[in-house]
Amino acid sequence: MSGFGLFMLIFGGCVLLTGLYAFTGHSIGILTERPAFKNLKKEEWKNIGKWTMIVSLFIILVGILGIVFNL
Repeated sequence: MSGFGLFMLIFGGCVLLTGLYAFTGHSIGILTERPAFKNLKKEEWKNIGKWTMIVSLFIILVGILGIVFNL
């Protein structure tokens, strides 16, 4: 098993959990300090969480390909 694939799977899982947390309507503390993310509504956090989870699926796919092809 390659280290790259394993680390990408772990990273993709963490991104997926972060997206799930934002999808449930919670604001992510580290992002709320930036002016662009202040005063976002619950629906906007759900949209951010949805797209974060979609991106995490691509990261997980890269991790699986890394394991299969031993990158």
